[in-house]
Amino acid sequence: MDDILNTYIYEIKKGTKPLALISVCNEKLEKCLDKISKNALSFAVQKIEGKANIFFGSEDCIRVVSLFIDKKLSDLSAEEDFILGIMLGYNRIEQCKRYMNNKILQPVG
Repeated sequence: MDDILNTYIYEIKKGTKPLALISVCNEKLEKCLDKISKNALSFAVQKIEGKANIFFGSEDCIRVVSLFIDKKLSDLSAEEDFILGIMLGYNRIEQCKRYMNNKILQPVG
């Protein structure tokens, strides 16, 4: 976990990634948050059964994530899922395809 966390912190600080997401067991949560805080990065925590998702990176991205962090990731709207995927740096074309597939499956209104 430390290698992944260190890599993401490096990418965020270099400006190549605005937001990162890692999942950790509750026992490792505080250690990870300490490291993120020591690197002066913003973060938000989503607790889920025995583990936690830690979103960290730019303060602006964390403010957006905070708008829907109270939901399970599988319960995000098509728009929220798209926004999160783009901020995490996922392939833009694949995110567009995923959005369209999710939008078609979720009737409007």
